Order: sequence, then C-alpha cells, then structure tokens
Amino acid sequence: MMQVYDLIVAGGGMSGVAAAVAAARRGCKVLLVEQSSMLGGLGTGGLITMLMTSRHYFYGIGCEIINGLIQKNAARFIDDYPVNDYHRIPYDAESMKRALDDIVHESGAELLLYARITGIRRSGNEITHLELSGQTGPFTVCGRVFIDATGDAMLAFYANEPWECGAEDGSTQAPTMTAYYSGIDFDRYEAFLSSYKDGPAIPKVNMIHDLIPRAVADGVVSAADFHHPGIFRLSGACNVGVMNAGHVYGAECLSPQGLTAATVKGRKMAEEYLQFYRRYIPGFENAYMTNTCSTLGLRETRRVIGKYVTTFDDKVNYRKFEDAIMRYDGGAVSDVHASSSNKKAYDAYYALFSNREHLREEDWATLPYRSLLPQTVSNMLIAGRCVSADRKVQGQIRIMGYCYMMGQAAGTAAALAVQGNVLPRDLDVSVLQKELKKDGVETR
Repeated sequence: MMQVYDLIVAGGGMSGVAAAVAAARRGCKVLLVEQSSMLGGLGTGGLITMLMTSRHYFYGIGCEIINGLIQKNAARFIDDYPVNDYHRIPYDAESMKRALDDIVHESGAELLLYARITGIRRSGNEITHLELSGQTGPFTVCGRVFIDATGDAMLAFYANEPWECGAEDGSTQAPTMTAYYSGIDFDRYEAFLSSYKDGPAIPKVNMIHDLIPRAVADGVVSAADFHHPGIFRLSGACNVGVMNAGHVYGAECLSPQGLTAATVKGRKMAEEYLQFYRRYIPGFENAYMTNTCSTLGLRETRRVIGKYVTTFDDKVNYRKFEDAIMRYDGGAVSDVHASSSNKKAYDAYYALFSNREHLREEDWATLPYRSLLPQTVSNMLIAGRCVSADRKVQGQIRIMGYCYMMGQAAGTAAALAVQGNVLPRDLDVSVLQKELKKDGVETR
C-alpha cells in the first residue's frame, strides 16, 4: 500500500529546503523531491555561492543555515558592499551542500534526489499524486498538501494553472553561466580596481565599461556585455573567485532546445571572459578556470498567476497586507536584468536598479499569503522564483534570502493546514503569522 505524505515539496532549492524543514519540524511527514544530485539549486549547482540578502529583512531557517556556515568559517559577511540595501555573504559550495543535507535530515524530512517530475494526478481541485521518473522507471508518490518550489512552476504547469513568463513580448532576463577562477592575485586586482573609483559608477562597473569595448574590438570577447557583475572573492583564505558574468542574451529558457543552446554558449563565454581577465586586468595572468556551473543561472521563467499577483505598485508604496507572510525592501527599485545586450537595455536596467532616491530606510513592503496560493488547486502552495508576483517584484524577491523566507512561510502554512485538517487556502493567516513570529520571521 502506498504511503501518504502530509506534504510533498517539489524542488530542492533554497525555498524548497526551507519549506520541507519548517513542516517536518512541526511533526509532518514530509517528502522533498529534487531532480538533480544536490540541494540548493542555483546556490550550489548554479555556483551562485554569494548569498544576497536584505540588510534588514532576513530571518528564520535561511539565517540559521548561513550563521552555521559562518561559525565554521565556510561563509563570511562583506560589509563594504556598495549597494546599501543588501548583505553580500560568499560561502563555500561544498559546505552549503552538506549543511542543506544535514538540516533536512535532522528535521526528519525524507529526501529523494534524482527524481524528475513528469506529471500530477488530481481529484477535482486537489492534487493527489506526483508522477516521477528515475533510474527504475516511472513511479508516483501520494500527498495531502503540495508545494511548488521548482522555480519553473512545474506543478502549476501540469495542473493547468495560469502563468506568465518574462516581459509582455515573452523575453526573459538573460541567464548566466557562472564559473570559478583560481590562481588570482586579489591584491593586484583590487589595486587596479581602485584606479576606477572616480568614475560615474562603482569601480567594477567603471572598469568593465572601459575595457569590454576594447576586448570586443580585439576579438577577445565575442559581444559586449555592459552588465558584467565581475569577479567576487569567495574567501580571504584562498585565491578563488566566482565569476557571475557572461549574460546569454536571447536565451529561450522554457524548452530543452533553448536551454541546451544557452548552456553551450554560456560555457564558451566563460572561457572568453577568462581570456579577457588574463589579458586586460592585473592579477589574472596566472588565473585558470576550475569549473563552470552544472545548472544554468536562470533568473526567470514561469510566474504563477495566483490568488493575488503582488505588483510593483505594492512595492513602490510599501504596502502592508493583512495576510502578510514576510517583509521585503520596498521602493521603486528592482534587479531585472536586461533581455538584450544593447546599451539602451542596460541603461534601463541600471536606472531601475539604482533608483534609490526615495527609499525609506526603516520601512518595508510585505508579501501577502495569497501570492503563495494558486487560483484553482486548493491543496497547493507556491514558493520561490515562480511566486505570484509581477516581473519587477519577482526581480527583487527571487534572491536567495527571500526564497528561504517564502519557503519557510509555505512549509509552515502546509503544516498548520494538515494539523488543522483544512486546505491551505482556508487557513487562518493570523495563526500562521503568529507561528512565523515565534520562529523569528517578521511579517506585518
């Protein structure tokens, strides 16, 4: 007889891990399903090993995980990040993998890796089974409540929930192929960066805008990418940097064919940028590329159109919802990467990202519980990159710090629904808010 899980979490990224742990800690029988060989999503397999968090609004399970890595000298705060809204916390990818394995195991949740979602079964407006495929062939698992933390909204897609992708013309934020470079002399690099401190932007941006056109003219780089985040040092104890650069403009991110083309192109670009750094930037003469990410750095694909779509107007006006489940930075600013390589598209990105003139330092916007709920399926919640929000809000809350918090809220809500024998859409949100408050998560 097939066992029935109280909660099945689809997707083992940061939001999925937080959801599974939150529910399992409350005594639920939880299954966490991930298609790859590791937890963490882009934060491990994607080599985005730089946790971006709000300076003011980062609580709960995610904070617990990163504090544990800091205590083990596997992560560190960088206090001089030029964007005042964010903390920047580089960490060791292997240590993060083990930390995620450990916290899931210790919570009592069951973990299933190497299991690809192929469909769902439903009865009326409720999902009953998740259809999976693995080395032994197709199989199913049965649950009472489900959380879609896949990033691509795969459960919502199979359930025929409405969704949207990218801009109105279908274009999406360009993904990147992150790479690790070793053998870097960071003292010489940082000294060189200081020579660009008097430009119109931060030194790293000034440097790239000065050197990239020259590299294209010299045939070192095939196309100019003015939005080049550059190299971030992983640890003061090593000479390894993570390069989150080389936007793959024009990538089609919702098909195997499109992802294949973008991934192959991204790997070529990672090599191009290694040659760029070696040729033009002191400190990189002996640098070499140790590896590229195993998961392409996607920034957006599907966004579910749920019970409520949180809008940029809500964010701009610091709206406080009665059913709020987390705080996030408000104001007319977001991190929506360009879809095109032209300078006009970059300028539009930069204008939105740098629009901090009227930010309220001690104020916040809130994400409503209804943005975690699909329109039709009554026993499912959504968390992470595919949350029900418009493009500019998603551009802000897709970062790992907020994904942890969305996942924790969804997992806590699922546990309360199971234990109260109600559907997630019928949950008393005031009870959820109280439970999140007990766990250190600020809501309203």
